[in-house]
Amino acid sequence: MRFALLGADSESVALARAAVAAGHDLVWCGDLVEESDLPSGWSLDDQGGLWEALLDSNHSDGVLVGRGRLAAQERSEQIGQLVKSGVPILTSFPVVDAVLSYYEIDMARSETGVLLQHYNPLSEQHQIIAECARWIAEGHDELGPIEQVVWERPLANRTQSAVLWHFARDVELLSLVAGKLNRLGALGSPDQAATYAGLSVQLLGKSEVPVRWQVGPIEESPVSRLTLIAQHGKLTVEFDESGSALRHTLSTQGRSDTAPLDPPNSASMAIERFANAANHGDGSASTWSRALAAMELADTIEISLRRGRMIEVHQQQLTEQLAFKGTMSALGCGVLLVVPPLLLCFGWIAELVGLSVARYWPHALLGLLALFLAVQLLPKLVFSNSTDGKPSEQ
Repeated sequence: MRFALLGADSESVALARAAVAAGHDLVWCGDLVEESDLPSGWSLDDQGGLWEALLDSNHSDGVLVGRGRLAAQERSEQIGQLVKSGVPILTSFPVVDAVLSYYEIDMARSETGVLLQHYNPLSEQHQIIAECARWIAEGHDELGPIEQVVWERPLANRTQSAVLWHFARDVELLSLVAGKLNRLGALGSPDQAATYAGLSVQLLGKSEVPVRWQVGPIEESPVSRLTLIAQHGKLTVEFDESGSALRHTLSTQGRSDTAPLDPPNSASMAIERFANAANHGDGSASTWSRALAAMELADTIEISLRRGRMIEVHQQQLTEQLAFKGTMSALGCGVLLVVPPLLLCFGWIAELVGLSVARYWPHALLGLLALFLAVQLLPKLVFSNSTDGKPSEQ
């Protein structure tokens, strides 16, 4: 395959290097941070200012997208344009911060059916994820039923943006382990800086097993820990900074047994998965809905902190029909707020000056409201030929 690299960050660069190592061609690059971002042996010019060339589907077979130096809104618009042009895309995650951007991109993807995947090294740890999910669903052979799931994320930089960035990545893994998470409660200090520096988030979902995510300072190492607390002990899986599973420790009855794990080459696996789907034109292999769900949960943290309670997250796909209904609802409120008072004033003034049209203002108001109600039938006509089923996502 011919790959293009748009926007350099640690993970989009890792994907580019994995693509070259797998025998694919890197034919274009833009918005690099440093020349060393390119795989060794490659000397391509940074053509970030000419990124529109990628909108031609014949230019490359797939685009690797990272954060780069570009503003998040501009990067979001670029991804949206590429999706609308039918260009297969593999992004780092989170590639932009605003959940609304994910909605807009997902709406464009649902219309074109193009392949759109994201790369989260944590979610590539398929073996340990499958085992943890099975233990949560069925119980551990030695430890018994799983009663709680805890994720500990030590960070040197615990600003709001950094914490939410890591939470979005971690919560995708937690959703794969504990089932779809749709209830969130965040706990923090009234001081915003302190809130995110010591943020604790409670989550509930399909499995009904409580999940807790918490951030704190780095004490001994930056290793993150996923702990399954069971009836007769606990099992801890440690992940390094790159998101690879290092080892797991089984603790029960006063003893602990640690065994190393063989972490997969996450970037190579992501490239292989993406290349296979792109070669077959399989838009159903898109993973954007998982990225969107994780960003929705991250966006809900601020709402939960502000309201001081658990929030239920209704994960919905933003479609053209929903956007139309939202626009019509806003327009309807404006019509009901502005037009009736204006017609009343017009009728009153017309009657004072003796105009014959004064008697017809109620009819005009009734006709206007009838017209507005008739417009509500447009979605049934406009979207009658569209199917409810969208490409399934993994």
